[in-house]
Amino acid sequence: MPLDFLPHRHVQLINPEMKHSMKFAALAALVACSIDAFAVTDPSNSFLPSFTGAHVGALELLEADVTFDAGADTFELHATTNGPIADSANAAYIFGFNRGGTANTPFVSIGEPGVSFNETVLLRSNGTGTVGTSAVASVVQGNDISATISAALLPSNGLAPADFTWALWSIDSSIAGLARNAEFLPDANIQVAAAVPEPTTNALMLAGLAAVGYAVWRRKALGRASETAVFG
Repeated sequence: MPLDFLPHRHVQLINPEMKHSMKFAALAALVACSIDAFAVTDPSNSFLPSFTGAHVGALELLEADVTFDAGADTFELHATTNGPIADSANAAYIFGFNRGGTANTPFVSIGEPGVSFNETVLLRSNGTGTVGTSAVASVVQGNDISATISAALLPSNGLAPADFTWALWSIDSSIAGLARNAEFLPDANIQVAAAVPEPTTNALMLAGLAAVGYAVWRRKALGRASETAVFG
């Protein structure tokens, strides 16, 4: 059959528009992976030798994160333990913040010289808490405890809120002195992280991006198909 009579076929494995859509997909994966990027983790069964209380799962810190939401002017605090928190009446969790200026370093003698702070947030296993003399609420769900703290309760002492550093330690509130400190996470202060969108917000945003990318690709593909039909 003469070549002139062969049906016209348009073959293009990856066109520029498809590459553009693939970039959107890659971006989606990166954003999804970034949601938990700021959590600090710790192996289980790492109680301090100086701790004299019972080694219960609620005092084992497995993961923690602190973020600052500039839009809401709040700090989001969260920790995950190795056991149900509400089951341990004496379990409590202290987030120590270094807000700039002079800071306390009271844990050198128990092997935690890198922890420094000049304000604390105490969260209890019964859903209560305090920042200084101000009462705050904590949310306890299984092995997780969290709280939203107004930045007004943690005023700057020289650093901007986004530049504060923090550390977390669990305590047995029935014990006095340094012996009550069960575990630290991390073992030295780290900087507060910037808040990222909630997973549902990310999902909606990425779905919108994907829809826009597909619409652009489809419109251009239909345009090429029309040209092919007209000009062959």
